[in-house]
Amino acid sequence: MKNSKKTVLIIVAVLLLSVLLYFLPINKIIGRLPLINRFYNNTSIEILVKKGKAKVWIDGNDYGETPVSLENLPEGKYLVELEKIADKGTFYKKQSFNVDLVRNTSARIDLEIGPEDILHGIILYYTPISSSSQKGFLAVSSDVEGAKVFVDQEFVKGSPVTNLSLRESQYDIKVVAEGYEDIEVPVLVRNNYVLNLKTYHFPIPVIFDTLDTNNE
Repeated sequence: MKNSKKTVLIIVAVLLLSVLLYFLPINKIIGRLPLINRFYNNTSIEILVKKGKAKVWIDGNDYGETPVSLENLPEGKYLVELEKIADKGTFYKKQSFNVDLVRNTSARIDLEIGPEDILHGIILYYTPISSSSQKGFLAVSSDVEGAKVFVDQEFVKGSPVTNLSLRESQYDIKVVAEGYEDIEVPVLVRNNYVLNLKTYHFPIPVIFDTLDTNNE
């Protein structure tokens, strides 16, 4: 009889544990356990804003002002919000970005925030991918439709580029679009990861020549 009760209790415990593991974000839970977290987490994010500073929130938590560099974060999807700090009377909208953080990788947000939702810079992060070959992959998207993507000065195709297979190495990525400022950034492609690169481009200012209508 006692053995039967023990068996029932074990089955119930296993079922409850299975349900908890299925519905709860186990990666984040493990990553926050004392002692374990320093070994389990090796994930970082760096947030920079050019020509000024911005307030930073991650998943609703205030992280002060840029530059912000965080390490040993649990892996998962994070909501990063930036609001440029400006003089009174100058209005900049709060910008929001979803970034995947994966163990043993680093993510980077490096932007210049302009008025009217105009941005210039990059967001870069890795996502794991199953591959039978020892290769890494590159995915590039731009906020300008039809932007051209170059890898080590060689034209690849128009944006978006999806899962371009590359050997593990460092590459120079350049994204250009007519009428917009170029983006050029060095990146590291890693085996069994997709390097996700999102680019934002300022429009090139149009300068009009003024005509002298004064009679000499």
